[in-house]
Amino acid sequence: MIATPDTTTELLEERRFDLFVSAMIGVIAVMAAVLAVIQISTSQAATRADLQAARLASDLSARISISGQATGASFLAQQTALMLGIEAAGRAISAIDNNDEAGLAVGAAADEAYKQLQAEMAATSATSGGSPLDTYTAAMINATTADLQKELLEQNRQVDLANDQSARGQWASLGLSFLALAGVLTGLAAVLREGRAGWASFGMAGLMIAGAVGMAGLAVI
Repeated sequence: MIATPDTTTELLEERRFDLFVSAMIGVIAVMAAVLAVIQISTSQAATRADLQAARLASDLSARISISGQATGASFLAQQTALMLGIEAAGRAISAIDNNDEAGLAVGAAADEAYKQLQAEMAATSATSGGSPLDTYTAAMINATTADLQKELLEQNRQVDLANDQSARGQWASLGLSFLALAGVLTGLAAVLREGRAGWASFGMAGLMIAGAVGMAGLAVI
């Protein structure tokens, strides 16, 4: 059978349409791979940032609590030592005025207890931030307002990073949805073949791919 010019033209047009559809399928496959990598990467980054933000929040809470307890305990110990010293001095003065040897002995004992408590407090203060405390515990006890503010800023930065990466992952997911629709439209175009309906489906698939490219751009910018 010898093909007529009209038949030959139709065959060439159908072959050209098939090539376009094949190229479209290739583009969809490549874009799907790219968006999948972006989605996985952003998801992992968001998870890491979330975990770091949670760790910093827990650490901040512990630092505030422990440093507050340490400050309160130190103040209470100093107050106790001061009261003991005042009591020792008062007993000694009273004993001297009354020529009370027993009271004088009690006053001397109270004064000795005061000196021992002062010595113990000095020794405790000297070890804060060093042996026998480990570095982390020492940092907990000696945390300053500046240290806490610095850690809070880092915790907020990690939260912002997690939100940013999560938003990028959502753009990538939306792009994959566009590609899925583009694949359906491309398959429909392949079934309908060359014609108004086939070209319409092909054009809509192209628009979906363009949308997916836009979503990929938003995910990486």
